[in-house]
Amino acid sequence: SAAVTASIAAAVDARAQPADLAGRWATQGFGSVVEFHPCGGAETTVCGRIVWLREENDVSGRRRTDQHNPDRAMRSRPLLGVEIVRGLRQTGEGLWSGGKLYNPDDGRTYTGTVRLRAGGLALRGCALRLVCQTQTWRRPWDAPAAGQGSGGS
Repeated sequence: SAAVTASIAAAVDARAQPADLAGRWATQGFGSVVEFHPCGGAETTVCGRIVWLREENDVSGRRRTDQHNPDRAMRSRPLLGVEIVRGLRQTGEGLWSGGKLYNPDDGRTYTGTVRLRAGGLALRGCALRLVCQTQTWRRPWDAPAAGQGSGGS
């Protein structure tokens, strides 16, 4: 029937939406939590913003800032709330690409892909497509257990 076909199509569409990626993910080493959401309300692109830091303050007790940003005017902004993932689009089953990944540790922006894998998220950033690095992020409730056997960060 048309109703069954429509419900199957809706289920397939729902699976293909960024909702699979949506929500909070703890970065490798559990130093921060990033929340993924549609970019500017656009359901076809995903962005991610830092919503929690294990260490909100630096060694001198001041709030951590985006100190390595190449734009000097941005270096004083608090790191909490910085958007580090921009413009990912779903390009396959459990795969998002075409976006930019900002690394506040070095102030560089990389091309990136994100793949859902076995309860985790494999985030791969590349500079000039030659130098790439992959990190595994986990849901925050999974991160402490995953980090216990790793000897720290």
